[in-house]
Amino acid sequence: MYRDFVLPGPAFVHILEAAERQGLPLLMSLGRPGPQELDQAQARALAEEVTELRTSGELPDLDDDLTSLAEAARWCAHARREDGWLRVEWP
Repeated sequence: MYRDFVLPGPAFVHILEAAERQGLPLLMSLGRPGPQELDQAQARALAEEVTELRTSGELPDLDDDLTSLAEAARWCAHARREDGWLRVEWP
């Protein structure tokens, strides 16, 4: 079973820039080109960083996108299978 979430490129760039300003290392690392796979622990950490960014109020116009991204990461982190993973791809 899988879940997907597509974030528009310009929104992702704004999120990466805000992550850099706030020192959110895992979220910042997602800006590397190509696919990246996060294990369940990393997905949990990503959900926490995205939630931190969301609650900072820095990107109110992207609140829905941040919420969806955190929910997708949280879903992966709590998957019943221990080999769950989250794939993030940036061109």
